[in-house]
Amino acid sequence: MAKTQTNTAQKPSRTEKPVETKGFLTMESKISLGLLLLLLFIIYIIRSKFLLIPFERDEGIYGYIGNLILEGKTPYKDFYEQKFPGLFYFYGFMVGLFGDTVKGMHTGFIYLNLITIVLIYFTSEKLFSPVAGIISAATFAFVSLTPNLSGFTIQSEHGVAFFISLGLFFYALYSTKNKWYYNLLMGVAFGFAFMTKTSGVFLVLWGGLTLILGFLFNKNRNFKALVIDVLIYSGGVFLVIGFFFTIILAKGSFNEMIYWAYETPKNYVGKIPFEEGVKYFGYTRDAIVENHKFFWVHAMLGIGVCLLKSVNFKMKLAALTLLFFSFCTIVPGYYFYGHYWIQTIPGLAIVSGLTYYGIITFLRDNMKLKQQNLKYVYLAVFSILIIKHVSALKSYYFHPNYERILRSVYGSNPFPESMEIANYINANSKPEDQIVLIGSEPQIYFYTKKKSPSRHAYFAAIVSDVPQHKEWQREFVSDVEKVKPRYVIFFNHSISLFVQPNTDNYVFQWANKYITEGYHIVGVADMVDGMQTNYVWKEALAGFQPKGQNIIYIYERNTQPVTTPAKP
Repeated sequence: MAKTQTNTAQKPSRTEKPVETKGFLTMESKISLGLLLLLLFIIYIIRSKFLLIPFERDEGIYGYIGNLILEGKTPYKDFYEQKFPGLFYFYGFMVGLFGDTVKGMHTGFIYLNLITIVLIYFTSEKLFSPVAGIISAATFAFVSLTPNLSGFTIQSEHGVAFFISLGLFFYALYSTKNKWYYNLLMGVAFGFAFMTKTSGVFLVLWGGLTLILGFLFNKNRNFKALVIDVLIYSGGVFLVIGFFFTIILAKGSFNEMIYWAYETPKNYVGKIPFEEGVKYFGYTRDAIVENHKFFWVHAMLGIGVCLLKSVNFKMKLAALTLLFFSFCTIVPGYYFYGHYWIQTIPGLAIVSGLTYYGIITFLRDNMKLKQQNLKYVYLAVFSILIIKHVSALKSYYFHPNYERILRSVYGSNPFPESMEIANYINANSKPEDQIVLIGSEPQIYFYTKKKSPSRHAYFAAIVSDVPQHKEWQREFVSDVEKVKPRYVIFFNHSISLFVQPNTDNYVFQWANKYITEGYHIVGVADMVDGMQTNYVWKEALAGFQPKGQNIIYIYERNTQPVTTPAKP
C-alpha cells in the first residue's frame, strides 16, 4: 500500500511512495489526533463499565494459567492447553502486570485495546491519510466491542488482534520508509500472533505475500533484494518461535508441547462437516453484524473501491489479501465461534480506511470536487452515524446488565453461577483449603485463587473421545484423593461436563462414591429454564426440590460422619 500527497510542483503517480512532510502537523492531522483522543476516552469509559463482568471458561483457564506461569510451573506438564506457549506467557505477563483479579484483568485488556486502536490509527494514517486513520480506529474500537464476538471479554483473540495490529503498523512503516528493521519487526509481531494462537499463521503468510507483491509491482525488480527481504522477515518470525521453543526445551516439555499444540488439535479440526460449518458461519455472522452493520458495510465497500482506477493495483491486492487472510483465521474447524472473529477486525478496520481513501480520491480526480471540504463532510457523516450507533446501544455501552449479556451471548452456560459459587467459597474457606470441579468451569479456580488438584483443570478433557482419556480419568481421581479437597463442585450440566459418546464412565462412578462417603451438600444453584437461577445454601436446603435440568451442587467435606449421604 502507499499514501500519496500532492506536491505543488508535481503530482505523484498512484504507485509512488509518499513524500514525508517534515515539520508541523497539518490541520487534518490535528483534527484527526484530537478525534483519536476523544475516541480513546469514550472507549475507556465504555469498557470500564465491564470491569466486573464474570469470565467465561476460556477466560478463566487463561487467567489461571497466567498465575501458574508466574509460579514457575511447567507448560504442558503441570497444565496444558491446545495452544503454543506464547498464549501462556502472554497471560502470565497480563496477570503479573495487572493482578489476578477479574477487575485487574479487565483493566489490563482495556489498555491493550486502547493501544491497539492507536496502532490501527497510525497504520491507516501512514498508508492513506489522517482522516482514514480515525475512520479505521473508530471501526476497530466499536466493532471490537460487539457482544456476540465476546468484545467485553479477556479472550486470547484480543491479544492476537493486538499483535496483528502491531504487525500492520510495522508493515506501514516499512512500506513508507523502506527500512529493513521495520520488516524484521513486522515478522516479530506476526510471530507473536502465531505463538499466541495458531490461526495467527495466516497473518504470517500475508506478511510474506506483501513482500512478493512489493517485488512484483516494483519497476526496478531486484530478485536478490527480494530474497534478503524474505529472509529478514522470516528471521523475525522464527526469532519469536525459536524463543518460545527454547523455553519449552529448557523446561523439558517439548514433546508434550507437540502433542497438545499440534497432535490434539487435529481431532478438533475434523469434527464439523463443511455443510454444518456453513450454517454456523451464517448464524454467527448475522449475530455479530446485526447491531454493527454500518461499520461492516462501510468496510466491505472497500472491495468495491478496489474497482476504481484511483487506487493503485498494489494497494488493491494488499487490501483484498489482508481481508482474505484475516477471514482465514476463523475458518479452521468450521466452528466460527464469535470470539474467533476478533482476529479479523484489524484487517476490517484498515480496509475501512481504504474505503474512505478510495472514494475521496475518486471524487477528487474525476468530479473535480475540492478534497479539503469533501473529507470533512465525509468525516462529519461518519461521526453522525457513529453517534447514532452508540445511541441505539447505549444500554449495552453505558448500563450493561452482566447476567443478561452473558445469557444473550452464551445461553445457559453457568458463567454467572460460577462467580456466585466462588463468592460463597471465598467467604467460607481458608487460603489453604482446596477445591475440585466436576465440570469445566476453571474460572472458579481463578476467582478463589485456589489450584486445581490435577493438571486436568479442564474436566472436559478427561471425558473426551481420545484414547488417553481413560488414563487421564484415573490420574485425575488419584490427584483429587491425595489432596482431599474441602469443597467439591459438581456441575450437573451437559455443556459444562461435555461428555463425549463412548467415553469411560469411571470418573462419575468414583465421584458418586467419593462424595457420598466423605461429603455433605451445602449449596445448590438451580438453573430454571437455563435463564433464572435460584441459589439455596445450608439450612435452606431442607425440603428443597430443584426445578431446573441444569443443577450445580456444592459439597463440603465432612468433619464428622453424617447419617444421610448426599448424591451428586
